[in-house]
Amino acid sequence: MKYFRNQNTGEVFAFEADLIEMTTEEIDRHLNPQNYLSDEEKEQLRLAEFKPLTRRQFKLALLQYELLEKVEQSIADIEDPALKTRVQIEYNESEKFERVNDSVKYMLTLLDIPNDEIDEMWRYAQAL
Repeated sequence: MKYFRNQNTGEVFAFEADLIEMTTEEIDRHLNPQNYLSDEEKEQLRLAEFKPLTRRQFKLALLQYELLEKVEQSIADIEDPALKTRVQIEYNESEKFERVNDSVKYMLTLLDIPNDEIDEMWRYAQAL
C-alpha cells in the first residue's frame, strides 16, 4: 500500500497497487466526458435542463399555444388500451410534468410540433 498526502488540505489517500499513467484519450474522457456522450445521452441532458411544470403551468401553456384540446383528443384516440390508460393517468393525475418523463415525451409527440417549439412553450410555461 502506498500513501499520499495532499499538501494543501492534509487529506491522505491510499492506493494498493502502483498507478499507471493514463493515455491522452483517457485523460480527455476524464476531463471532457461531454465530448463522448451519445446523441441520446446529450438529448437527455438537454431535456433535464428544463424545470418541471405544475399541472397548471402545463395546461395553461397548452391552452396559450392552442394545443390543449389537441393533446386531450390525441390521448383519447390512442388505440392501445394499456398505453392509453397510462397516458391518461399521467396527464390527469400528475402534479408536475417533467420534460424527461416518458409519458410527457409521448404526449408531446402527439402534438406533432418541432422540439424547438416545445422548448419555447416549456420556457413560456415556466414563467407562468
